[in-house]
Amino acid sequence: MRLAMVAEAHGVDWASINDDLSDQARHHTRDIPDWYLPIAEHTETRHVDPSYTLEEDIEALLRQPDGSYQWGVLYEAGTRVNPLEHVRPDNWLLVVDLRVDDQRQLAMALKERHPINLTIIATAGDPGELATDIGRAVYFAEEWHFRRLGITHTPSLAGVRDDNPHAVEVTHFAYPYAVETLEEYLP
Repeated sequence: MRLAMVAEAHGVDWASINDDLSDQARHHTRDIPDWYLPIAEHTETRHVDPSYTLEEDIEALLRQPDGSYQWGVLYEAGTRVNPLEHVRPDNWLLVVDLRVDDQRQLAMALKERHPINLTIIATAGDPGELATDIGRAVYFAEEWHFRRLGITHTPSLAGVRDDNPHAVEVTHFAYPYAVETLEEYLP
């Protein structure tokens, strides 16, 4: 069997296969399926409650009166939970469609001015290409960005303010895009 495998592999162009695999690895972000969100036609701010109802019990090690720990139910199924009561995000999200050049330029300029407290989320286009251009991570949107955060248009800023710590503030912006306008909405 080994001889058959060696004979079969002998005629394979391994360099070509390696080149193809390397190219796929380098450019895998090009092939991520796009999310299709409308481009904002007006600027609007909404506050979204990210709470959800647990579908199953959440169990954890619970401290007992004698100081020991035992597994028990921390939160029962059916409990309504707002994650912002437990964890507050440090960053604001800028959600853009990278196929729209003006949104891509906006993302680049805003990230340059706010490298620490702003995370770029792409709904469409190649996030890897932008990440290479700006030297920072760019993430691709996931379904929960829309369902839980209420992102409905691009470009949008989403984050949590000190004066409203239990809701996500989501603002989508109409064209023309200006970095200074978006900065007015950042904390």
